[in-house]
Amino acid sequence: MAKKIYLLRHGLTESNKKKIYAGWSDECLCKEGVSALLEIERKIKEFNIERIFSSPIRRAIQTAEVINSFLNKKIEIEKNLKEMKMGPWEGLSEDEVAKSFPSEWKIWNLRPSELKIDGRETLEEVQIRALNGIRRIAEDLDRSRILAITHVSIIRVLMIYYNNWYLDDYRKIDVPNATCYLLDNKSQKKKVLRVL
Repeated sequence: MAKKIYLLRHGLTESNKKKIYAGWSDECLCKEGVSALLEIERKIKEFNIERIFSSPIRRAIQTAEVINSFLNKKIEIEKNLKEMKMGPWEGLSEDEVAKSFPSEWKIWNLRPSELKIDGRETLEEVQIRALNGIRRIAEDLDRSRILAITHVSIIRVLMIYYNNWYLDDYRKIDVPNATCYLLDNKSQKKKVLRVL
């Protein structure tokens, strides 16, 4: 089993800047997003990454390509690393969601684990999918350091699971773009901690 899995949130996009729920849309990184990744590339190189996995969504793949420009590894796609399916919220800003879905918005901010909307994944569904993805990529017995490029929802639900937090803490967890977190599988008590 992989001993260290580094979780990297994709670089900044225009939707991130405007607080728009991008969900599964295939948006590219903005110029600032690429620049921020170039600033952390040397630090990531120090992790001695042996394998790279990416969400199939364009902004994650583009992040993987920028990071891989100095690692020179094969980028492998892991569908379970993709962002939360946002359903009717996809493409809307937080203000638009608050206006169009006031009762759901209130639940999302107070008790996000209880939010259920047709066409949108629940936090529990996202967490189960994320754990399946992490378990699949961690099965590699020959590689001990893996980089997984993913999205805010995946990192949050994994932090909640491995740090023994509550799903309702979801909205309180800050995961900026181009930040990296370590899931350390060496210890008995697995934790997810920010390293960049």
